Amino acid sequence: MEYIYITSGTEHYLRQILAEHPGEGIMLLQNYEHSILLHETSGASVFKEENTYRKLQSSGKMKGYGFVTLEYIMMQRDEEVPIFLQNYEQMVRQLHETPGLQCVQLGQSLTQNKFLVLAFWDSEMYYQAFKATPYHARIVAMMEKNNTQIGFSHIDTYHFPEFDHDAR
Repeated sequence: MEYIYITSGTEHYLRQILAEHPGEGIMLLQNYEHSILLHETSGASVFKEENTYRKLQSSGKMKGYGFVTLEYIMMQRDEEVPIFLQNYEQMVRQLHETPGLQCVQLGQSLTQNKFLVLAFWDSEMYYQAFKATPYHARIVAMMEKNNTQIGFSHIDTYHFPEFDHDAR
């Protein structure tokens, strides 16, 4: 079984983790406010603190550059899970035809009734075009419906760093 581990911190701290585990295939992702590490493995996490998702599905291949979206989808009730999974299956079939998409993965949280749709794009332009599709609108509607005080659905966007300025 494969897992997706995500941790956050300062860029300097995260680069230290990368340096300590060079063969692990850990990816640094950034946006204007945050930096995260993403680690996919069938083994244990190398992070001290992480969010863990069991990888349910993956298609395509990451290229190591571009734009990354993390869509966190919270479910209020267990009976909503099959509906979400059916919507996801319909969406992912269409995604295979989507220009600029490198890879899409579905993860399920081990601790909450939450899913993660992780998509890697050649650039933000391709993701913006996908946002206009009815498939994405259906997922966003489900996300908005399932926001509660216990947990909330949201979308985070990141990119691969272009420079290695803080590697020391």
